[in-house]
Amino acid sequence: MTEHVLTWHPKVPGEAPAAAIGDDQLRLIGMPTGLVRPVRQALSADQLTPAAREVMEAIVADLRSRAAGREASPTRYSLGHLDEAGKASVADILGEGDVWAKVGVGDKFWRVVESVLTGVWRLESTSADGTVEECIDVGPVPGPILRAAAELPRATIDIPKQMPPGVMNAPFLLAELQDRSSKYQPGAENHVINFTLLPLTDVDAEVLTGVLGQIPLVIRSGGYGSSRVFATGLRHVWAVQYVNGMGSVILDTLEVGGVPVSVLAAKEDFEDSAERLAEILQAFTS
Repeated sequence: MTEHVLTWHPKVPGEAPAAAIGDDQLRLIGMPTGLVRPVRQALSADQLTPAAREVMEAIVADLRSRAAGREASPTRYSLGHLDEAGKASVADILGEGDVWAKVGVGDKFWRVVESVLTGVWRLESTSADGTVEECIDVGPVPGPILRAAAELPRATIDIPKQMPPGVMNAPFLLAELQDRSSKYQPGAENHVINFTLLPLTDVDAEVLTGVLGQIPLVIRSGGYGSSRVFATGLRHVWAVQYVNGMGSVILDTLEVGGVPVSVLAAKEDFEDSAERLAEILQAFTS
């Protein structure tokens, strides 16, 4: 028996099926393709419009509040009222970080990218009628991801009574996932099943992915440790795969719980982001 990597595919409305997830597939249309750091020296004070500054200052206050311990849902800041110059300055300031996501929920398809300021997320939504909107979410994880994770998965799965030949661990794993999913309480630590310690047969992998299914929510985290996260069709169950520089899976897991910690912003991140953004805004007035 050989160790088998689970095969998950992005299931997002409006997107062509893909066998693999590359960085370019998870980046926002129209956003930079490389990591963009805030360009402080190249921008003059008059390039930051009053409306854009107001949004940025509100985000600083929000970040400071969260750093002080305020627990709250993500805060949404619309960019619809900004002119093109204002949107451009916001894009230059926030840049593009190491976490990207695609989400399909309700009548909208969302592209999400975390900015270089951890906990500050740039979002672009496309409605069924083609309307495109831009906004910013501030929080540990953006709103569309939380909404999709809460609304789309099933509360239970149908575990087949008859399994195909070659199955070894899939029935026991499915029963455990169902049990832990039903008992999970928000805020509890995620339970991780590591397939490096529990190898699967090819048939096991097919049964697991087939029974669990997926919802249209895919997250990719880059940086020092790359990971890709798929929300399964069972509530509170996530497939998390860590990959090396060649794109090969080096750690294959299932997590039962909240959004995996690999994509969350922490309290310390909010404090650092607030300080950095305040410094950037100060540079516009110096």
